[in-house]
Amino acid sequence: MAVLRSIKLLIAALAVVGTAGESGDQLRSNVRSKVQVNDVDVGTITSYAQPKTLVDAAEEFIDFEVDLLKRRLQVTETTRCNTWCKLKESLGLTIIGLILICVAPCLMWKNEGRHVKELRRIDFCKNKAVVIDNSDLPNDDHTGDLVHFVGTVSVDDDTLDLNSGSLNISSPLTKALVIKRTCSIYQKFEQSAQQTKNDMIGAGQTTTTTFTIKEDWTPMGPQGALPHFPNDSNSRGIWDELVTESGPSDVTAAPAVKLPPNLPPQMAALLQQVDLSQSPHGISVSKSAHVGGFGLSSDIIMTEKAVFQSDWMQVPAELIPDHIESLPELRKDRYGNLTTVEEGDQPTNGDVMIKYEYIADGFDASFIVQQVLLDADPEAGVREHKFGVDKQMVHDEKCCGKITDDLGVIWMVRAGRHDLKEMISMAKVDENNVTKMLRILCWILLVAGWMMLFSIFTTLLSTLPLLGALGGAAFFIVALIVGTVCCCAVTAVAYFRYRPLITTIILAVAGGIAGIIIWKLNDASEASVQPTMAPVLAPKFLMEPEELALEYY
Repeated sequence: MAVLRSIKLLIAALAVVGTAGESGDQLRSNVRSKVQVNDVDVGTITSYAQPKTLVDAAEEFIDFEVDLLKRRLQVTETTRCNTWCKLKESLGLTIIGLILICVAPCLMWKNEGRHVKELRRIDFCKNKAVVIDNSDLPNDDHTGDLVHFVGTVSVDDDTLDLNSGSLNISSPLTKALVIKRTCSIYQKFEQSAQQTKNDMIGAGQTTTTTFTIKEDWTPMGPQGALPHFPNDSNSRGIWDELVTESGPSDVTAAPAVKLPPNLPPQMAALLQQVDLSQSPHGISVSKSAHVGGFGLSSDIIMTEKAVFQSDWMQVPAELIPDHIESLPELRKDRYGNLTTVEEGDQPTNGDVMIKYEYIADGFDASFIVQQVLLDADPEAGVREHKFGVDKQMVHDEKCCGKITDDLGVIWMVRAGRHDLKEMISMAKVDENNVTKMLRILCWILLVAGWMMLFSIFTTLLSTLPLLGALGGAAFFIVALIVGTVCCCAVTAVAYFRYRPLITTIILAVAGGIAGIIIWKLNDASEASVQPTMAPVLAPKFLMEPEELALEYY
């Protein structure tokens, strides 16, 4: 962009060189003729215009070109929805609201059951896990048991590189647990922004959608056509050549997840992780990874990414090839990446960048897993570790062993050193947080469902501005109250269903307290309504002694 701006500045300067003097004189005379009108002197506010310099003229020319470019990269669509259209939309929202009102309580019920099941699995780990003090010396006695151990992840002296191909690093990397190659391409994406304007009278609405083009790096590969910009397209660059030169992958590809079209690259990366097993990307996992005497398979390392793939580092630049004969467009930049962008230039559509990263060994990890026998295969590069780790089937017993519940599988893997008590506590905290988040989500869905159920009424009230705002606020308060009451009721019933003993004790204690309070209130009420005895008059000779007549004999 800087080079392009300089070229435009030079062209604009050359364009105005021949007319600079004439345009300056003419501009100055025009200004003077305008300030002298009917011999009236307005010199107190007169400012004489100076001739435009080459830089000023060039800046105006560049601003004009930029404005034209913005107009070309921006498309605006306006849609109009009248009152009848809004009524039809509100009818659809009413149906969706009914569905949410029926589905949200079911999700809340399932969430409470899931929470109790997870807590039982955690308690199973707490009661059944065997602590192995030294992970370097496991023994056969605990094979098949749930064990807890901590240790340092190591690959010993094994080396690691990517799959064969011209895009591989120049020499194997030591002390590497995982190494990956991520290829990105510079592409155009559509972005949209909406502005909504409601009618002053009526329920009509006008929506203006502005589509713009944004260019950014994406590892998702070449993008498709831009629906609102038929004259713009994305270049594939040398992406197809990268796919050809990358070679086969050693990791099984994950099933693809379909995403809505025209998503920004950042949102697409959040919703769908890049499949590094697909060309031209690449990823390799060390087959010698272990913690003490327990071997770690590639499936565990690829599954528990938060533990084993959280601290990526750049591969040393000396291990990145300076050039690739089959791809002369690539060069190595100062950061150790292979790219088609020249030094000091801005990327253009179709440029590619290849980044190499790895995870070093030597970090600590804690496990609550099942100890199993590991099949070593030295010919395939798998070191001889007698024991491995796997998920444990959880069968919980109730009613003195007469009833057995299948709670599925469980294992816990965390980064750092944590004893059994800490891991159990951390697991319970995580589970409680997940349950609370799901409860809040179900409550929001329930309130939204009740609000959508009343959408037909809010649409009718919105025909008048004041009534529309007041009616919308009133129905929102009603939906909030009704949704909250329903949420509390479903949660209470589900709590009683999945925790009958605890709920019975709570209800018994609450009932006893309520009974005592009611009994005391009744006693106080009866005492306050008892009839009061009429006062007894004292003898008259005591009350009125002055009226007594004394007789002497």
